[in-house]
Amino acid sequence: MDQHLDDSRLQADIQYLEDALSEVIREQEGFELFHLIEEFENACKKIKDQYDPSIEEFLLKESENLNLPTSSKLIQAFALYFYLLNTAEENFGMQQRREIQRHQGRIEGSFEDCLARLKDTGVDRQTILEIINNLSIEPVMTAHPTEAKRLTILKKYRKIYLTIFKKENPIWTPEEKALLRQNIINEIQKLWQTGDIFLERPTVQEEITNGLHYFREAFYPVVPKLFLSLKRAMERFYPDNELYLPPFLKFGSWIGGDRDGNPNVTPDLTKWALKAQKDLILSLYIQSVYELIGSLSQSTTKVNVSAELLASIENDAANMPDIGQRVIDRNPYEPYRQKLSFIKIRLEKTRDANNADLLSQVAHSERLYKNPSDFLDDLHIIRKSLHENKGSKTAEIEIDALIKRVEVFDFRLVRLDIRDEASKHTRAMCEIFERLGIHLDFSNMSEEEKIGVLTTEIENRRPLIYEGIQLSPECIRTVETFRVIKWARENISPEAINTYIISMTHEISDILTVLLLAKETGLSSLDIVPLFETIDDLRRSGAVMDDLFSLPVYRRYLEKRGDLQEIMLGYSDSSKDGGILTSGWELYKAQKMLRDVAQKHGIRLRLFHGKGGTVGRGGGPTHKAILAQPPGTIQGNIKITEQGEVISSKYANQGTALHNLELLAAGVMEASTPAFHKEIEALDDKYTPVLDELSGIAYKLYRELVDDSDFYMYFMHATPISEIGLAKIGSRPERRKEGWKIEDLRAIPWVFSWTQSRYMLPAWYPIGTTFKRFVAGNPEANASLLREMYQKWPFFENLLDNIQMTMAKADMTIAHLYSHLVPDEAIRDRIFDIIKREFELSKEMILLITGQKNFLDNDPWLQRSIRLRNPFMDPINYIQVNLLKQLREKETDSVKKKELTDTVLLTISCIAAGMRNTG
Repeated sequence: MDQHLDDSRLQADIQYLEDALSEVIREQEGFELFHLIEEFENACKKIKDQYDPSIEEFLLKESENLNLPTSSKLIQAFALYFYLLNTAEENFGMQQRREIQRHQGRIEGSFEDCLARLKDTGVDRQTILEIINNLSIEPVMTAHPTEAKRLTILKKYRKIYLTIFKKENPIWTPEEKALLRQNIINEIQKLWQTGDIFLERPTVQEEITNGLHYFREAFYPVVPKLFLSLKRAMERFYPDNELYLPPFLKFGSWIGGDRDGNPNVTPDLTKWALKAQKDLILSLYIQSVYELIGSLSQSTTKVNVSAELLASIENDAANMPDIGQRVIDRNPYEPYRQKLSFIKIRLEKTRDANNADLLSQVAHSERLYKNPSDFLDDLHIIRKSLHENKGSKTAEIEIDALIKRVEVFDFRLVRLDIRDEASKHTRAMCEIFERLGIHLDFSNMSEEEKIGVLTTEIENRRPLIYEGIQLSPECIRTVETFRVIKWARENISPEAINTYIISMTHEISDILTVLLLAKETGLSSLDIVPLFETIDDLRRSGAVMDDLFSLPVYRRYLEKRGDLQEIMLGYSDSSKDGGILTSGWELYKAQKMLRDVAQKHGIRLRLFHGKGGTVGRGGGPTHKAILAQPPGTIQGNIKITEQGEVISSKYANQGTALHNLELLAAGVMEASTPAFHKEIEALDDKYTPVLDELSGIAYKLYRELVDDSDFYMYFMHATPISEIGLAKIGSRPERRKEGWKIEDLRAIPWVFSWTQSRYMLPAWYPIGTTFKRFVAGNPEANASLLREMYQKWPFFENLLDNIQMTMAKADMTIAHLYSHLVPDEAIRDRIFDIIKREFELSKEMILLITGQKNFLDNDPWLQRSIRLRNPFMDPINYIQVNLLKQLREKETDSVKKKELTDTVLLTISCIAAGMRNTG
């Protein structure tokens, strides 16, 4: 495949969209704005090629001379350019993959690529089947204050993407091509006239609605294609006529269930989310069945059908005496249409009951589907009849697709997770004990005493919460949450809510407290999931779980659940707490400890990876990240968060969504093979002492910076952290609690602010000095050892590749502009000098270890993408710095402050689009 030709196609698409945008800008705003944009672009390209203080001075002056309306239009133009660039790159990626497939090649990380490698290494068919049968993959959608795009905007970009995709087809006439271009200009024109930022902070209901968009537009359509892709790959490398693929993929969500730090998520809101999810999936099923009614026109005058199908139709008609005969008469001699019509009626009645909250009252009505298994039974009757009567293709192409969707989505659409902070449960338990006049000193007890009290109460049949008990509003909300879980399991689906996550888990008592609250509501099968997220908690996680598994009361609870324990690991807070290298290494070691503890106690372990979208919060390419996990920690089983801008960049369009789901599933399959485990285990043993030493150095250096008495003041001024708090891009506050310490700040805005100001500090600091000190101990041998680790060890390769990717996006010249927002000159110069020197040293050491001349020489496509964006990012940073100066001036009046704030928020959204990263 000609890479130059491919690059030319991408450049042509970018130019095509840029020309369309230019036409809209000239038409809407005239040539003056158009020339101003060109002026900024050209100056930034020159200064990127070679730093020139006179050009920097020119850009600063130009930024200062802009009035707010012109600034807003300039920002909007660049934001639109970035979004269109993202669209062109996404389409290019899709076309690249199609080109590879047309030439019988294998897409890296795909099912075919995975199975080919496994076959080449001698993995037999039985091993592959065992892996597939044990697969359990659950991407979990979350809403965080990083999703800076409105749903209205996303829909318009989707239309542009689909039009660009259509343009690739060579069949169009010149007139049709012109019409396609006009359609794109039409969408860009509407985007120009549409507000790009949230005017008000979105409600949780709006976040839920936004999340449902991806299920309607992407996940529901592509799920059957994912399983079909695996089936075809298996047919090629491990043929089996009787192959059945279990529904190994399920989707999770925190949107409407995550209470940690978000007072807007109430029990009633969670109910609303559950009903909205069920309503959507039932509506999608109804539409699919409606399409099948139009399609399955087979007549008994031409072909036979099964006696089982005819009997089921007769039974449906008898259960609906008022309309049954009419349904049959409407489709004479067409039993598939008759059966599907009855299915559609039952689905509609089920949806009506869900919307009216009447399901519990009409659970015995034969017109409802009480559960999805009854729906599946009806579909299997149709499928079997088709197979028995020369309709196999119809069964495989049309019925199997719907069956797979029902197996994956159930009647719940997603599994909604509940999350809340450990101290809330403790406060609720203390209050309940106080009302009962027992264990009055619970909060002051030692950990051992707390375990004793909680164990006794868990084993005691006496209820703690009686009717009429007087509790505070906060305590009532905590208790009511468990009641909503029970309601959901009875009215939505038995799997509507499986997981209760305890954030900031420190001790065994944090887990037992939730078990006691669950017991009070009759939720013995609920997954109680500790979340270990600080460096100290990660280090202690193995010991905590070892002691917990040794408690008879907890083992009895696990036995009821098939001895399965889910544990969540927090990438974001651990990175903020200890820095990128220490966080990555402590997470790696914690997984190994938890694996060993689970094996010791005969427990099946499922790890839930709480990653963010950015490297500073544990993000990065999914497939590589999975293969970089410790051996034996995945075992076919993974849960992983998909957050913020990651959702829109990975799942907004069907082709991209399918590709990313396949990368996830294939990565889990490959990481679950025994041969893979043995190879990595040997490398772990060899390199662990090195990482222990590196982590120790890095942690000390990182804490020296963030604990510096002047650092917090520098951070608050040299980044737009305060202004990010004003952005209406998430329902959750940016702080866990009131306070102005880094520990009080959520990891998301912490990373977001450093990204906006182009430092990217959380994703690389202090790699340079860490490696330099290690190499200094034995320069030639240690440098060689680090190069060897990068070449052979997936963990280290993934860590360094993620770091160099974010460093390639950083820009110390731009960061220096932000440093001038710090009022104290001495603090400004000292802290910036530390950061800049560390950045330069980090670059030197990364290139030394990876053997490259420039960042990302080993990934030229990503390198090109970043180089294409960076010069166009700079004008917005210059404008943002100037706006922040004005906004922070004390004498600025309230009206001007409001105008400045709105314009700053536009720059935040624009930079997020250009960086393809927020938090």
